[in-house]
Amino acid sequence: MTARPRKLNANAGIAMLTEAAAGNFPVLRRNFIFQLVLLCIFILALTNPVRAEFKICNQTVAVYNVAIGAEKDHKFSTEGWWILPANGCISPLKEDLDAIRVRYVYVYATTVTGESAFLGNSQMCVDTKRFRIDKIPDQPWNCWVRGFEFVKFKEIDTGSAKSWTVFIRNGVSQ
Repeated sequence: MTARPRKLNANAGIAMLTEAAAGNFPVLRRNFIFQLVLLCIFILALTNPVRAEFKICNQTVAVYNVAIGAEKDHKFSTEGWWILPANGCISPLKEDLDAIRVRYVYVYATTVTGESAFLGNSQMCVDTKRFRIDKIPDQPWNCWVRGFEFVKFKEIDTGSAKSWTVFIRNGVSQ
């Protein structure tokens, strides 16, 4: 005896698709999908937290070398270099600015040809290679005496913000 192939009822398949399109899923299936969507949103929220930071974004086609100056834990220092690509961003300070009590951040950004991104008026020290230079309390910077270069940083007043973003645009940013 040979088994005969079963005939598929085309009308039954169309009826199932029509019910699915109309949203007539069983209640358990709808609850499962709802819970799955909530779980996905929760996981995305955990993996993509909002970060408090000081960020510098480059909206030009030039590449910049960036140094910053800030007072943290009652010690003022300058630090660099970060490479800021064209149309990219960097975050030299990744902490909540208000929590670490940083109100003023000083920024110096220059291209390899020496074009400055900002008109600064706060003179501080930088080095030619990666650096961190601590200012001696109650003393002038004395960059040349210490073997460093004097440059003009732009003062950024962040007020009591937790995050701040500075943009470099074509021409000298003010």
